[in-house]
Amino acid sequence: MVRANRPGVFAIGYLAAVLLLLYAPVVVIVLFSFADSPRLSLPIEGLTLDWYRNAFDNPLMGLAVRNSLILAVVSAVGCGTLGAAFAFGIVKMKRARLRGALLGASLLPAVVPLLVIGISLAVFFSALGLHQSLRNAAFGHILVCLPFVILTMNARLETFDFSVLEAARDLGASPFRAFRDITFPLIRPSILGAGLLAAALSLDEFVVTWFNIGSQQTLPVLVWGLMRRGIDPSINAVASVLMITMVALVIGSSLYGRRRR
Repeated sequence: MVRANRPGVFAIGYLAAVLLLLYAPVVVIVLFSFADSPRLSLPIEGLTLDWYRNAFDNPLMGLAVRNSLILAVVSAVGCGTLGAAFAFGIVKMKRARLRGALLGASLLPAVVPLLVIGISLAVFFSALGLHQSLRNAAFGHILVCLPFVILTMNARLETFDFSVLEAARDLGASPFRAFRDITFPLIRPSILGAGLLAAALSLDEFVVTWFNIGSQQTLPVLVWGLMRRGIDPSINAVASVLMITMVALVIGSSLYGRRRR
């Protein structure tokens, strides 16, 4: 019996080690964000919320939060609209090779290193005479997030029953009314879920943002700047808030993506 259970014990131990490796840094960040000592060392003598107050009393933090939220909303709306339209068009194609080629091409930004994308966009905007700004960063965020939205929407639309649209057209519904009354209500949860995923990815984006946003800042860019001066618990507080927000968005994306009307 001991020998029979030994593989199971090893499997559980290996799983625990992998989970510890993945989540230990996250736990440390959250833990030290509540420590009352400015020194990041154990043992922790007391808990406080002062580092959260100090972090968000910084005027630069308010501007960074605003810019991050703007980019997240733009990414959610832009990627949700473009991704749903692109995925819908791909699914309706009858030529499998062309459909596969277009889907593969749409996923290339997810494969290309972000450093290459960030530099390429900066050079492209400079050639057009567009100076670094929040607008340029928004285009970069949409480009980076769009492949994941397309992949999510394509998986949902692969099971979409287009016969209901044909039935609506046979009953005299116009293409717009068929989309408004049938198609959109059916795919709306998936669009909302994909939009939340795009927002979560946008909040975490640093490389493309840094090359294109110029003198403005988002939360990741501001945290990077603060870390160059040294690490203090206020940075852990900002990182904890950012992480919790992203986790909430990803959970919301998963829940919306699974819903059916």
